[in-house]
Amino acid sequence: MTHGTGRHFGPMPMTSVDYLLVGGGLASAMAADTLRQDDIAGRIALISAEDHLPYHRPALSKGFLLDDQALPQFLVHPPEFYTERNISVHLGTQALRVSPAAHTVTTDRAGTIRYRKLLIATGTRARRLALPGGDLGGVFYLRTIDDATALRDAMTTARKAVVVGASFIGMELAAAFATRGLPTTLIARESLLYDPLQSPEISAFFLDYYQTRGVEIVLGQTATSLEGDDTVTAVVTDSGNVVPCDLVAIGVGVEPAVDFLVDSGLTLDDGLCVNACMQTSDADILAAGDIAKFYDPVYRRHRRIEHWDNAVKQGRIAARNMLGCREAHRDVSYFYSGVFGIGFNFIGDPQTHTERVVRMTPPREAFSVLYLKDDTVQAGFLLKQPPAEEQAVAALIQNRIPLSRTAADLADPALPLNTWAVQTVLILQGGGALGAFECGVVQALEEHRVHPDVVAGVSIGAFNAAIVASHPGAAAPVLRAFWEELSIPLPRFGDETTRRTLSAWYSLAFGNPKFFRPRWLTPFAPTVLPMQWTSLYDPSPIKTLLRKYVDFEGLKRSPVRLLVNAVNVETAELETFDSYVDDMTPDHLLASGSLPPGFPWTTIDGRHYWDGGIISNSPLEQVVARCGLSNKKVYVVNLYPRRKRLPADLGEVSARRDEIVYSERVRRDIRTRELIDNCRQLVGDLIHRLDPDAAAQMMQHPLYIETMGQIRPISITRIVHQGEPGEGPSKDYEFSTETVREHIAAGYAVALRTLAKTSMKA
Repeated sequence: MTHGTGRHFGPMPMTSVDYLLVGGGLASAMAADTLRQDDIAGRIALISAEDHLPYHRPALSKGFLLDDQALPQFLVHPPEFYTERNISVHLGTQALRVSPAAHTVTTDRAGTIRYRKLLIATGTRARRLALPGGDLGGVFYLRTIDDATALRDAMTTARKAVVVGASFIGMELAAAFATRGLPTTLIARESLLYDPLQSPEISAFFLDYYQTRGVEIVLGQTATSLEGDDTVTAVVTDSGNVVPCDLVAIGVGVEPAVDFLVDSGLTLDDGLCVNACMQTSDADILAAGDIAKFYDPVYRRHRRIEHWDNAVKQGRIAARNMLGCREAHRDVSYFYSGVFGIGFNFIGDPQTHTERVVRMTPPREAFSVLYLKDDTVQAGFLLKQPPAEEQAVAALIQNRIPLSRTAADLADPALPLNTWAVQTVLILQGGGALGAFECGVVQALEEHRVHPDVVAGVSIGAFNAAIVASHPGAAAPVLRAFWEELSIPLPRFGDETTRRTLSAWYSLAFGNPKFFRPRWLTPFAPTVLPMQWTSLYDPSPIKTLLRKYVDFEGLKRSPVRLLVNAVNVETAELETFDSYVDDMTPDHLLASGSLPPGFPWTTIDGRHYWDGGIISNSPLEQVVARCGLSNKKVYVVNLYPRRKRLPADLGEVSARRDEIVYSERVRRDIRTRELIDNCRQLVGDLIHRLDPDAAAQMMQHPLYIETMGQIRPISITRIVHQGEPGEGPSKDYEFSTETVREHIAAGYAVALRTLAKTSMKA
């Protein structure tokens, strides 16, 4: 690892690495950690323009200025972290040019570095005001640890301070100066404090809060010049107001550090543009943190976010995708701040809101503001609110949960927000012809007005789930029509067992005209011999049928979120296609149902997928990962019962094996739950031992909220396909019309009985 400036002399040899991280901030540090965890041998290099290892910037305007803390307390990782993990760090080194075609980055002090994958996380720099007198002594901007050190030194001798700008950093600096006993005036051109929050209510609260603590607030005026000879002596505004001072801190926002990318060919627009997976227009170049203008699937538009929590999560997401995964940004943005001993959180984005609701709780310093549009929460400001309330706001935003309420109800703090943050989830398994059972279940659920907010499916369950999601509230008749067309009208032979056996063999030998064709009945090139096949059937026909019954365009607008699982053949990772993120096609559904060796893998964007049921046939974990831990009422359709008689022959042995593999495994890991509960208890005990002001600020930290803010446990209702008493293992490839109708009827009857029992317990 290189410390200091890392200067080189003479020719600079080219270095080659697997992963190059340009930027010395939090996003790069998180990416380096994630990369090394999953790739113990890959060559990792980090380039930082600063002479310091990556550190946490939010502390600069708080603990660093107030408590005389030192840099090591703010480091993301200690120095030994990088040496022990063989991560090369070049400090005091600027990236000068990125050449995507050559896969190189040219630097000023580390030569030209060739990369396999590149992460750009250079963040932002403080926006400078072009003011007369702007270069006088005593004028400061705060972005780096060096800026903070110089500002802290100046505070010790200053007699009067002026803060220009009512941004988050400006407000924190004004609070820090006043807390240190320095008379302070804050000047802002906007008419509101925290103007980006677009809330007169929040502005009025903090106006009073700051003024009662000695800060003079001047709103609606713009600083036009700074007076002084060598050192600043006053700030002059456009109204002619002259404010004497000997220290000026300017906090008027930041701008992305993209100068070195101008000639790279990458798309720049108030940052470096990336998709939801943090990839630029060049798939080998990713971006994360403050510089990344990413597609946010929560708000369905591109955004750039300058928050700590965002840098942490995006750095990890980008790293996983550099490793070959396919993970999209899907979290609601958090911003937290602490001033004068109180902390608050801002969740989401108020940009398009049309209505605000204030929830006031005693004492007056505890309140929240909800930002609404079309009866859904867009953002929330929360001051001294319990973690569960903050988690509920995040869940309402993330899951686009509509609020059936009056304004008076929503404003009443006696009604917890988690009463609205409830989701109904339907889990549909894979099971071939047994998927018709799910058709009957959906009919029963709709008749009982049980409509899912989220439907997650695997294999044939993915086909059913897509129909449910694209026909919200009225999927049953469409599903029945789909299954009628998917079934095979065959004559009846012998008793029921014989009929089903012959029907199953028919499907195996001749396929299903609306689903799959046997390769041995399809002309094939003589250069591809049967022993070179990678599958037995061609599933192309099902894509035509799916286009007929799934409204793929409607999925983008549907209030029902669709999640579909598939296994990446190369990486063996379970991936989830999400209608909130992906433009779903028949291929996405078929990818989930590409069970080998019957079906071939399905290729999407150069990636190859098999049936998601290989890893998990009940994707509740994926629902929780994408939709959070808000209160959920889950209905799991289990097509493979756990208990059955012993197999009678080799065919039944194989079938029973598959039943066990694909049976529902949504179970509560008691030991894991105990460890989590113990951790939460320990965190709670530690919080109670802190100074009340420190505890209040710590409770606003996003990690505290995510750890302690669990809303309610998930309730699970299982609707189980049991079959007839004594029945052998199911033949999930038996698609006769008679059997399909029997499955539909059975699903309907079992669901009705289950719902009746559930209502009696309630």
